[in-house]
Amino acid sequence: MIKGIYTAARGLDVRMKNLEVVANNLANLNTTGFKKELPFSEIMNQYGQTQVQQVTDFKQGNLTQTNNPLDLAISGKGFFVVQTDNGTQLTRNGSFKISNDGYLTDQQGNKVLGQSGFIKFDMLSFEKQKTITISKDGEVKYGNQPIDTLMIAKMDDQQDTTRTSGVDFSPNGGYQTANLSDYQVKQGYLEDSNVNPVNEMESMIQINNEYQSASKMITFLDKSLDEANQIGKV
Repeated sequence: MIKGIYTAARGLDVRMKNLEVVANNLANLNTTGFKKELPFSEIMNQYGQTQVQQVTDFKQGNLTQTNNPLDLAISGKGFFVVQTDNGTQLTRNGSFKISNDGYLTDQQGNKVLGQSGFIKFDMLSFEKQKTITISKDGEVKYGNQPIDTLMIAKMDDQQDTTRTSGVDFSPNGGYQTANLSDYQVKQGYLEDSNVNPVNEMESMIQINNEYQSASKMITFLDKSLDEANQIGKV
């Protein structure tokens, strides 16, 4: 009976965490490039031990046209690479800007990496009649002048990552350059969150029902254990 209480209590803990996961997904419904987290699940490892695993759903979100030349989205597999104070990170959020010193950065000021290093424009040569164009392969041009080609990366193991912010990831298993056949860069587009609000609300209702059932089970087992103890004292 005590084991049953322990198992039910463990179920309560997992479901509470899952409610937090669903709530966080819903909170990031409108966050560009956000990848939803899937509810925690218990798996059996190779040694027969039960572990709780958390995974991220990297399915592509819808692409929304913005017509901003510095808004970029990746159609297919791959991630943009940015350099942060905590190291190199990968992201699907292509809402970029040009810093005062000419670097292409994300909205937090982290520099975007190209294949030759940080992507930088010569601010002294900026002319209104020239435009920034970025090809589907990621080649960046200012007018007819090539600047660099975006570094588009793929993770060696997408589930072996650490979410460092709402949309950025640090690949624990490393990363490499993505194949050109796996992606296209879309200039003037941003990728929406891949969270489906209807599915998340259904998950929240289901998890909440499971939580209540597990709670009732603990109450029942606790009461039964107390009654058994009272009988033992007679």
